[in-house]
Amino acid sequence: MKRYLTAIVLGLAATSALAADDESGWNAGVAASFGEYKFDSNQLDDSSVGFKLFTGYRFNQLFGIEGAYHNFGDFNEDLDPPNPGGEAKAQLDGFSLSAMLFAPLASEDLQAYGKAGYYFLDQQVVVDNAVAASNSPDGLLLGAGVRLLISKEFAIRAEGDYFDINDGSLWSLNVGFEYLFGRPARAVPVAAVAAPVAAPVVVAAPPPPPPPPPADSDNDGVVDGRDQCPGTPAGATVNSVGCEEELVLRGVNFSTNSATLTPQDTLILDSIVEILAQRPNFNVEVRGHTDDVGSDADNQRLSQRRAEAVRGYLIDKGIPADKLTAVGKGEADPVAPNDTADGRAQNRRVTLEFTQR
Repeated sequence: MKRYLTAIVLGLAATSALAADDESGWNAGVAASFGEYKFDSNQLDDSSVGFKLFTGYRFNQLFGIEGAYHNFGDFNEDLDPPNPGGEAKAQLDGFSLSAMLFAPLASEDLQAYGKAGYYFLDQQVVVDNAVAASNSPDGLLLGAGVRLLISKEFAIRAEGDYFDINDGSLWSLNVGFEYLFGRPARAVPVAAVAAPVAAPVVVAAPPPPPPPPPADSDNDGVVDGRDQCPGTPAGATVNSVGCEEELVLRGVNFSTNSATLTPQDTLILDSIVEILAQRPNFNVEVRGHTDDVGSDADNQRLSQRRAEAVRGYLIDKGIPADKLTAVGKGEADPVAPNDTADGRAQNRRVTLEFTQR
C-alpha cells in the first residue's frame, strides 16, 4: 500500500509539470471533526468531537495532495453494566497523506473532490485517567468533500473521511475553513521594457540547523538507536537497552474474591498479546496479587487462580505455553494501602515479569 501511495504522489508531481494552471497552489486550514468509532466486538460504539489540521498542494484543475493531523477526542466504552475495574475510553490521534481528485465542475466557486490515502494513528485505552494499553493502527483512508470559495483566498470546506481499521470502523465529518495561497495571478499583457542590468549580490549561506535530538519512539527513556525492544507499552519498567523487566497490567484489577476476566480485562490483554509475540527471547512470569480481605491461605489460592486465568487467556491467543508461568503472591506485596476501596482495587492486580532466555 505504501508503494502505491508513493507512485500516486510521483505521478501527480509529473502531471503538475505538464498541466499547471490558475488552480495550482498551496492550501491550509482547520476543521471541527465529528467522529463515530465502533469496535466489531461491540465493546465500543461512540461518537466524539475533535479537530483536524490540514495542508496541501494542488497541481492543476484535477489533481492535488494533502497531509493532515487528526485528533478525534475520546470514545467511551459501550458496556451495560460498566466494568468494575473502572470506566474505559479510547483516545485516537495521528496523521494521514492523501491524493486528491477534483471533479471538473463548471462553477468557479464550488469545487468537489474525492481522495484516497494512508493514515498512521496512535490509540490509547485509558481507564480512570490512566493509560492501560496502546497501539498504532494504520491503513487505507477514503474520503470526499466540497469546497465553497467565499473569496479568492478563503473557502468553507466540508468533507467525510473513512478509516479502514482492523476489528472496527472509524468515520469523521469535518467542517471548517481554509486559506488558499501561492496561486499564480492571471497573465496581463504588458509592453516590453528592457530591464536594467544590476550588479550581482552575494548572500552568505545561513548556518546549518542543529541536529535533532535522538528519537525515543515508545517513550521508555531509551533512544531508538539503543532500544532493543521497540514498542514498549505504557507503564512498563525497562532495562538499559529498552526491554521490559516488569509490566503492570493496569485495568486488570478483578472484583473481590474473583478470578474471572471481564470484557475490559480481555481488551487490555489483547493489546499485550502483540507485545509478547514480539519478544520470543523472553520468558514471562505472570504474578497474581490480592488485597488483604480474607485469610492468608485463601488469598494465596485466589492470587494463583488469577495468575492462571491471565496465563490461560494469553495461551489461547497464541503465546507458547512454555514461555509463560503463573505464580500467586497472595497479599504479600501491596502497592497501596488496603484501608480504602481504591487501594484494595489497586492491589487486586496482575504483573508480568520478563527474564531473557
